[in-house]
Amino acid sequence: MITTSDIFRKIENRTKESNLKDKAAVLIPIIQVDNQLQLLFEVRSSKLKWQPSDICFPGGRMELIDNSPTDTAIRETSEELGIAQNTIKIYGSLSPFLANIGLKIYPVVGELTSLQLNINPDEVANTFSVPIEWFIEHPPIETTMEVAYKPGNNFPFHLIPNYTKTWQKLAQHNIYVYHYKNYVIWGLTAQIIRLFLQEIN
Repeated sequence: MITTSDIFRKIENRTKESNLKDKAAVLIPIIQVDNQLQLLFEVRSSKLKWQPSDICFPGGRMELIDNSPTDTAIRETSEELGIAQNTIKIYGSLSPFLANIGLKIYPVVGELTSLQLNINPDEVANTFSVPIEWFIEHPPIETTMEVAYKPGNNFPFHLIPNYTKTWQKLAQHNIYVYHYKNYVIWGLTAQIIRLFLQEIN
């Protein structure tokens, strides 16, 4: 027979796991090129299962070895770009926010003091940079993404006969798109860029 102690133990463990699993951090990497401040971006490897070939900042989910989101951002940047952790100079963090994918994102701002990259090809195809001034002078395209749902083929309509069989709009959220040369930066990365510009501009 299940007891309240069993329930407490399972719920407590689940809470601890979800607190870690639902958090991620990214680094907004600032570099200096020809005396100009630029943001460094990664083009994700085409071999990745999630968002292959998309453009992003270095980052990822928090792990047990990380004491803070800043630790996560530094670790992930070091792993993905192949640079020493002591070449990442942290300036601070933006306010965390809940992304549409359900993760709480912690954007960390820092400068790369070395551009001797040795990128991890399993995660990163290549890198490029964009002047911060370009983003200030070129607002993004603004559009929306709709989230909808409909019952599956095995839905028990005989038990719930008044339920519709068609798609139903659940939510709508804003999407931002930056088009720089041959690069399209959108989604979560574009959202983080906008938050960063709001802080500095």
